[in-house]
Amino acid sequence: MRICAVVWCDRAPVARGLCRRCYARWWRGVDDIDSPRRYASREDKERLRYEVIQRRIAGEGIADIASSVGVDVATLGKWFREWEVTVTPARQARARAPRLWQPWTREQAKLAYTRTDIPLGERAAILGRSLAAVASYIRKYRLRPDDPYGLK
Repeated sequence: MRICAVVWCDRAPVARGLCRRCYARWWRGVDDIDSPRRYASREDKERLRYEVIQRRIAGEGIADIASSVGVDVATLGKWFREWEVTVTPARQARARAPRLWQPWTREQAKLAYTRTDIPLGERAAILGRSLAAVASYIRKYRLRPDDPYGLK
C-alpha cells in the first residue's frame, strides 16, 4: 500500500477506486498504477542527473528532455536552477530574436508603420526583428494617444 497526498489508497482502481490525485495522474499517463518508482536508487538518480545535464548543455530543449525522461517540465526547470545548469551563450543567442531588447529608432518605426506596400514578414526581415515583434509594435503604436515619432 502506498501513501497518496490526499488519502491512503492502494492504487488499484478496480478494488477501491482512486483518489483525485491518483486518478488524475493515471488519466494523464504520468504514473502507471502498478509500476514501482522509476528512479529509486541513488545510482539511477545520479545517472539520470548526468544524462539530463549533458543533454541540456548540448542545447536540447527542456520540454523535449522532460518528455523523454518522464518528469514534468516545471520540475526539470527547477532541477536545472538548483543544479545551476546553463546553456552556452552561443546557443542562447540563436534561440532569441536578434534585437530583442533594443529600442526602436525613428527610421525603424517609420518603416514598420508606414510601409504597408511591403508585407509584414519582409518588414520584419529588413528590421532584423521577429514578425511578432513588428506586429505587436504596429498594434501598440496605433493605439497610442501620443505620436512620439510623428508618423500618424
